[in-house]
Amino acid sequence: MDFLGQPKTEQKEVQDEVTTIVSSPPPQIPAPSKMEPDQPETIPFAPLPDPPPSLPPKELTTKPSNQPVPVVEEVSSPVDTKTQRLGDSFGLICTKFEKVPSRFRLVSWDSAKKVELEDLSKISPSTKKHPKFWIRVRVPYKELIHPTSRESFFRPTTLNDPNKRLIAHSFEIKSEAFDYSSRLNPVGYLILRDFKIGGPPYQMTSKMEEPLTSSYYLHFEQNMGPQKFFHDLTGKRNGHTFGGWGFQYRITKQNFSQNKITVLRKELNTGKLMEKELSGPTSL
Repeated sequence: MDFLGQPKTEQKEVQDEVTTIVSSPPPQIPAPSKMEPDQPETIPFAPLPDPPPSLPPKELTTKPSNQPVPVVEEVSSPVDTKTQRLGDSFGLICTKFEKVPSRFRLVSWDSAKKVELEDLSKISPSTKKHPKFWIRVRVPYKELIHPTSRESFFRPTTLNDPNKRLIAHSFEIKSEAFDYSSRLNPVGYLILRDFKIGGPPYQMTSKMEEPLTSSYYLHFEQNMGPQKFFHDLTGKRNGHTFGGWGFQYRITKQNFSQNKITVLRKELNTGKLMEKELSGPTSL
């Protein structure tokens, strides 16, 4: 019995060990249960990246089509087309805009009623100098040419004479110091008008070697494709019409100090008007 009892105890111990061995796996069972809740967490996280990539493409497709395109069309392109139209379709450029030099120079005077002028445009064949002549103040003169020598001379006339050339409106003598010295020398101031070149009267003094008039050399070039035509408006008043090929131009304003000329263009077929400020050529 004792011998038989021993194996019973051993069986109990084995059973106890088995129980312990069997009881030990249960803690391994919750491990897969912990992995199971991780799977449902990945399910809501996986679809979330799908909406963000779908939203930006919608914004990218709408923004460039709605915003950048109208900005380029309404702001940049119209400005460029307008400047090109003004530069190309106006068809007129200024090629010369400068003051006309005076043909005459003040040399001397006899009191305040008579002055002596020098003709800078001619040279006497006998003396090899510029010819001189006297004129009275406030008396118009016309120019005549000698039939044999071809030299010009001036004779008094009236303001109604269409061939009148010169008139001295006023003359004044002033005493001025030269070269920062105390000595005073007389200087003549003459207001002269040249009817041939037009323009208002201009002033000259006896100190001027090459006086300038109040008139301007004003030349324009009209372009109509490959065709070109040149207009000389020297001595013409503002408002004088010129042009051709269905376009009529008219000068409305001159600004010599800023080298600007304002010109009004009229299309003869439609009557449409366009005004533009042209720049004269710059001196080199």
